[in-house]
Formats: sequence, C-alpha cells, structure tokens
Amino acid sequence: MRGISIRWRLTIWYGLVLAIVLGVFGTAVYVAMRHGLLARIDLGLGAELDELSEDVQAAQDWPRLFRQLERRFARHDVYEFQLSRLDGKPLFVSAGVKPFHFPIPAIPDSLRRLDFESVTLGTTNIVVKGLGSMRITTGLAPGPDGPLVAQAATRLASIEGELAQLLEVLLLAGPLALGCALGGGYLLARKALSPVDRMVQTAERITATRLDERIDAPRTNDEIGRLARTLNGMIERLERSFEEIRRFTADAAHELRTPIAVLRNEAEVALRSPRPPEHYRRVLEDQLEELARLSRLAERLLFLCREDAGLAPRARAPVALEEVVQDVAEHMRVVAEEKGVTLEADPLIPCQVHGDEDQLRRLLYNLVDNAIKFTPARGVVSIETACSAGQARIVVADTGAGIPPEHLPHVFERFYRVDPSRGLDADGAGLGLAIARSIALAHGGTIEIESPPGAGARAILSLPERP
Repeated sequence: MRGISIRWRLTIWYGLVLAIVLGVFGTAVYVAMRHGLLARIDLGLGAELDELSEDVQAAQDWPRLFRQLERRFARHDVYEFQLSRLDGKPLFVSAGVKPFHFPIPAIPDSLRRLDFESVTLGTTNIVVKGLGSMRITTGLAPGPDGPLVAQAATRLASIEGELAQLLEVLLLAGPLALGCALGGGYLLARKALSPVDRMVQTAERITATRLDERIDAPRTNDEIGRLARTLNGMIERLERSFEEIRRFTADAAHELRTPIAVLRNEAEVALRSPRPPEHYRRVLEDQLEELARLSRLAERLLFLCREDAGLAPRARAPVALEEVVQDVAEHMRVVAEEKGVTLEADPLIPCQVHGDEDQLRRLLYNLVDNAIKFTPARGVVSIETACSAGQARIVVADTGAGIPPEHLPHVFERFYRVDPSRGLDADGAGLGLAIARSIALAHGGTIEIESPPGAGARAILSLPERP
C-alpha cells in the first residue's frame, strides 16, 4: 500500500473494518434468528410430548392405549409422533411418518426429557419423501408394562425457508451497504484531505526568495488545522533565520571591508613613492593593528558559526565560578585603570557550576570589557556573585550613560551597536553580547541586560548551580 494515496488507504482500511463489522453483525443476527426459531419450535414440541406422555401414562392396558393414540396422535397438521419400546421397536407411528420411524437416541436409566436434536431423514437414514430436516424431542413415558420411548417431531422446512430468506437479505444488503459505505468514505476522505492538496500546492511555491507566503490554515482545531499552523510557524522561523543570515552576511562583509580597505590604502600610499624607514614602520604598525582587529573579528565569527552549527566543543566539568570571576577581574583591572575606571569584585560568594571554564571565562571577559568600554573616566564597574534556589548569579554593573529603552531588545543581536556617544572608545564589531548569550544558552543559563534611566547598565547572568 506504499504507492497508494492516503485517501485510498483510509477508504480500504475503513472498508476492511466495516466488512468485519458487517460480517460479525450478520453472523450474530443469523445465529440469533435461528436460535429464536428453534426455541419456539422446541417449546411447541415440548408441549406436544407432554401430552403424549400423559396419555401413555393414563392408559391402563394396551388396547386402550392404542385407541387413544389413534384418536389423538395419528394425524396432525404440524407434528408427528412415535412410541417405541426401549429396544427401538416402534409400537405407534403417526401417519405422516409411516412406514418409516424416527431414530432413537441412547436412552437414560431415569425417566427424564432428552435433549432436542435436529435430524435429516434422507440418504443416510431411511428416505422419507417430503420429510427432510426435522426437529425431534425424545422422552420416557411409563407404559402398561414399563417405560416407553415417546417422541414428537416437526418439519424444519418453514424455519429453513425463513433462515434462507434472511441469509439472502444479508448477502445482498451487506455488499450493497459496504459499497455505499466505501463510496461515501472515499468522498469524505477526499473532502477531509482536500486542504492537504492546497497545502502541497502552496508549499511547492515557497522558495528561499518567497518565504513571505503562508499556507491557508483552516479555522479548526483538528489535525489538518494544527498541521497547517505548525507549517506556517516553521516557515516563519525559516524566514527569520534567512533574514538573520542575510543580515549577518551583510554586516560581516561590511565589518571586513573597512579594515581591508584601510590596509589596502596604507599599502598603496606607502608604495606610491619612496619613504623614510620610519614611515614604513608606522605603516606596518597600523597594518598590524588592523590585522589584529581582523583576526579578532574572524575568530568571533568562526565561534558564532560553530555555535550555530552545534560544532563547538562541549567540555563539561565542575567550575568554581568565584575563581573565574576573580581571575577575570584581575586581568581586566589593568584595562579599567588605563581608562580611569574603578573595577570592584569583592567580596565574591562561592558558587559551583558544571560547564566549560574557558567559555565561561570568555563570557565574563565580554561582559566586563563591554561595561568598561561604556563607562566614562572616574566611573565604577562592579562584579557580584550570588547563589540561591539552585541558580548561580553574576551581575556586572557599570555607572555609564546606560542603554536607551529602544535599544534594549536588540543588544544581543549580532553586529548591533548602540549609539557610539555612550562611550569615547566604543569601537567594536557588535559581537560581544551575542557571543555571551550563545555561551550562556549552551550552559543552560540566561543573560539579561537592565538599564534604568540614568543609572548605568546591569548584565545579569544566571547559570544552573551544580549540587
């Protein structure tokens, strides 16, 4: 069934299930009908056998018994009777059975009614024309000289005709109902899956340049509606991802173009005419500075690409966070002093997390460097640690100009830079906070930026504490 469409598969499975249900239902109806008809016949046979047994028991001698049997049981429109000895020798047979007799089952020792049974008087027995299948009940009746075998029977032709008609109806109506149900099931499956065809047509039109299109989602909460909304959500995420890739590529090209252009211009100027050695030295120093910037930018871009692709190494080990903070503070204190900024990192509360120490150190370097960069001279940058509720918390706060509210939602975007007026040395590629957030997410943590008006900025890092 792999090459069959879903609507046909649904129809076939529906047809198989319905065929089984109709088969079980038809069989149950037929069996119940046959049981009911036989129960009705058995009730009449039992009553007739009771009358025969009463007359046999009431007779005082054989002549009287035969006269009573001939008068009451010799001829009957519905039932036939037979009275036999225990050895099977018939004593009386009604006119409808003569000259033949009923088969006698095994006779029990006690006087009780035997089970009802259906027999066919045909080639395996004595052939009695016109009798065919019969329902017989047998019992013992006390006769003048001892117990006798009393039997009452009736033809099953009437109920066999009714059962045959019922079987014809079931065999005719069953396939007809199944065919109608299959046709209706196919139409319903086709109507139910028609939105899928429209979704396929829309999806075939969507390409990398047409991600603005959306699938027409039905306003229902069924499987088709949820599927359409899920696909639209996926397309929307893909559109955002493509936009981020385009913007990332454009921003990276822009960031790379500037230092390359500077390097090229300086080299062209230096080579245009002979220069003193000191001039070439200054050109080489400037080029080394631009090359260092290019190297840092390329390294950051490579890190972000590896993070996006899931290729960054994931070393995990217990990390004493306060020691990492203390080490970062000692190294960055020199940078802060050169700018006239005070860096405070005492006291630090011991906190232990599970992660990559080098990556966490890089995260803190970016946060502290960012805070120092946007803090004016005589300002203060502070680092605090705290542990509570299974979370290790690091807060890096500065006393700079802060971040305008309209920029806060975008500070973690790659290559996004706030107005340079926040700081005199606010140069950079705008990747520090993006890298910091990527490392925090890789460690199962979060990072937030708060900037109350006129109160500087606070970077809040939360990481799951290691027990």
